[in-house]
Amino acid sequence: MSQLVRKFFLPVICPAAIVSTIQQALLVVLPLYVLSIGGTLAESAMIIGFKGIGMMLGDLPAGLLLARFGDKRLMLGAAVTSSLSLALMALFPTLGVLTAAALLLGFAHGSWLVGRISYVSDAAAPNERGRVMSLSAGTIRLGNVVGPLLAGFMIAAQGYQVTLAVFTLSSLLVVLFVALWVVYSKPHGEDSHHVAALQDAVVDNRKVLLTAGVASLALMLVRASRALLLPLTGAALLLDETSIGMVISIGAVVDTLLFYPAGTMMDRIGRKPMFIASLTLLGLSISLLPMAEGLWSLILIASLMGLGNGVSAGVIMTVGSDLAPRLNRGGFIGIWRLLSDVGSTSGPLLIGLMVKLSGLAMASYSIGLLGLLGGAFVVKAMRETHRKDDRVEVDRKG
Repeated sequence: MSQLVRKFFLPVICPAAIVSTIQQALLVVLPLYVLSIGGTLAESAMIIGFKGIGMMLGDLPAGLLLARFGDKRLMLGAAVTSSLSLALMALFPTLGVLTAAALLLGFAHGSWLVGRISYVSDAAAPNERGRVMSLSAGTIRLGNVVGPLLAGFMIAAQGYQVTLAVFTLSSLLVVLFVALWVVYSKPHGEDSHHVAALQDAVVDNRKVLLTAGVASLALMLVRASRALLLPLTGAALLLDETSIGMVISIGAVVDTLLFYPAGTMMDRIGRKPMFIASLTLLGLSISLLPMAEGLWSLILIASLMGLGNGVSAGVIMTVGSDLAPRLNRGGFIGIWRLLSDVGSTSGPLLIGLMVKLSGLAMASYSIGLLGLLGGAFVVKAMRETHRKDDRVEVDRKG
């Protein structure tokens, strides 16, 4: 572990920690910032939605930019664009500027993730990728804890604009890490940076996208649904905000503790078993939500959710890295990221529709069943990707 950490600490782990902390902090800062300048509750909620839309809009263009400029330049451009977006938010506290900057920030973050997957695909050996991606995912989980706390303290001490200015400078640190420690490699497939490359990526990798890609979409949908269903169930049980927060925190602790063991298991026994375990455990735990009777039963279910989410730390990025072809890699990774973002965005929307039509319990049972069916789909349809690159290529073409 220590050798792996040393190898990827500066080019991957440090910038990932900064990016994830800022991204999680913004979930607190942006909605409250909108309210502070006179926005409505609806506009406050929509600002995060615009950021998510920006990510989805950025995935495919980022794949084309990756093919044209390479992963290092793409990550540099994404970090600079993030800094610019945050600076605009700090300097111009108007709803129109905040909305445009949120879209731009989402675009930049989607591009950053595409570049990072490509970089790890090149820099990490197949038997290291699981641990590298899980370490990266672990920093995101730590960012879930540190980011909102940091945002709260900074807003209370200095206000929104100073907080966003600090985030702007922190994002520039990411530029420094990438510029100094990410090794530039020549883009794969110099002629694959045109729009037609996206169509080629779909056609050439259609079997992978219809199996592993669909499995990734299902896992992201169930993950996003879990994050919403847990607090809604707590509210339905008439728990107070402190109790609901404690339930979510306990589940998050279980989740966070598992990120490195999950990566180790991915590298030792494969990616597919972790996919199956995660979808099955998440599906089961979400199905149990309507049976919760109070605080302690909800804590047990939240812990099971944390276990299910924790065992899959980094698995989607790792599988995407395993399957990314050397030719037209940018197009493939862009599509792969888009599938993940569609899953994470559609989960809450689907829950909202089901809760309105049939109630919270039916929504929980439906998402839980989807998780269990997703696990069965992976057993039947998805092949193991943890193998030598030449065997992966045969798998893709077969």
